Amino acid sequence: MKPFDRRKFLHWSAASLTALGLCGMPPFLRRALAGPLTSGKKLLFIFLRGGIDAVQAVIPYGDTGIPGQGKKTYLQARPTLGVDPAAAHDLNGFVSLHPAMQDAAEADGPRLADIFHGTLDGRGKHLAVLHRIGYESQNRSHFSSQQFWENGVPGAATLEAGVFNRYLTEYLEQGNPLPGATVNGNQMVIMKGPTQLPVLRSINDYALPANVPLGTPPSPPNVLGTGLRGAYGQTTYNPAIPYNPLTYSTGVALLDSLRFFEENVRSVPYAPEPEAVPYYAAIADRGFAGFLQDAARLLKQVPQLQITGVNQNGYDTHGGEDGAFPRLVGDLALALTALYLDLKPIWDDTVVVTMSEFGRTSEENGNRGTDHGESTVMFVLGGPVAGGVYNADPSRWSSGDLFSTANGRYVAHRTDFRSVYADLIRKHLGDPAGRIDAVIPGTTALEAQNANGYFSSLGFLG
Repeated sequence: MKPFDRRKFLHWSAASLTALGLCGMPPFLRRALAGPLTSGKKLLFIFLRGGIDAVQAVIPYGDTGIPGQGKKTYLQARPTLGVDPAAAHDLNGFVSLHPAMQDAAEADGPRLADIFHGTLDGRGKHLAVLHRIGYESQNRSHFSSQQFWENGVPGAATLEAGVFNRYLTEYLEQGNPLPGATVNGNQMVIMKGPTQLPVLRSINDYALPANVPLGTPPSPPNVLGTGLRGAYGQTTYNPAIPYNPLTYSTGVALLDSLRFFEENVRSVPYAPEPEAVPYYAAIADRGFAGFLQDAARLLKQVPQLQITGVNQNGYDTHGGEDGAFPRLVGDLALALTALYLDLKPIWDDTVVVTMSEFGRTSEENGNRGTDHGESTVMFVLGGPVAGGVYNADPSRWSSGDLFSTANGRYVAHRTDFRSVYADLIRKHLGDPAGRIDAVIPGTTALEAQNANGYFSSLGFLG
């Protein structure tokens, strides 16, 4: 059997454990900065990459337009893509759910609108639809706008430190080996930062190669220990060698994470809730389905884990949207319904939230598609959520608002995405030491100014 030395181990580990630049430290070596949190609060985020067509997902039929100003209704603006109101599912008398999101069900099982209306299993109404979410001076580059949504600082296109990593760093419990994880092919900016967090392509992949023993650290009577843990325990780093402390601590962090993961996740029998299985199986994007199942498993099996997230790709629908969009939002509806069923054991402590870098043009283009726009829609699901539609009723959406930006092409935002984040942190995850400005820079000043009401809390969390 070929030996597997520490240098090769570190090369292999780089694909599994990532952090911002060279300043990251493993969770169990960091010290809590701001005191303990209420235990058990969890968050799962789904980033909808490409810019979801918000007015196609949650359709504002109630906007009657302003003919004299050339502001069309939804159906007038979308002669090809427009959905017959009779086929969509009414949510509040003003907006309706795209039929693909309501029809996405397994046999005669629950559907997303059933969850919205609270007609299932006595849990009540715990699905919120947050429309018209964005930020001022909207950037319409995928790369830049995704960066802003993830780092929480619009305009900082190169900042590689994410909101959720900063939160975990501020409130990291000493000794917690797995406060968060990304379930994806690579690390997301929103989870990058001072605290190293693993990237899991799958739960089964997060393990050493079969010929590499994890081993035990040195301890009497075996002063050498065994395997890689023994090798790392025999020597420490040389501070005189550049980056040697970081290289050493990264190896130790990964070994500790792998040991914890093997003992608390991989070796523990697990199956998703039976009701959720058909919904996971019906998701057309099998990679997305696998990420979701693993994320739900982590939330349920690891009490210490607070935040995890996945991507759903494909929403850049410049052409052929009438074919691609129903499949995408159908998968999303299946995903949210599966999570509703699968997370029932931890329902009261869990929130699922979607995000996307921007919405799309209100009028369709000449290629049966839509182009980059401004405000988007977010779906928020969980026990603490006050269900309902926000920012999309006659009190918050005037006729003609389908074309309410200065250039008259998009739906203008009414709520800044950072306000939504701040509510998720303060009202759900917890911010007992008032560290919100360290997590989302400038929040206190922005809320005090509250320009145009962009930072008024929507109240979607009870």
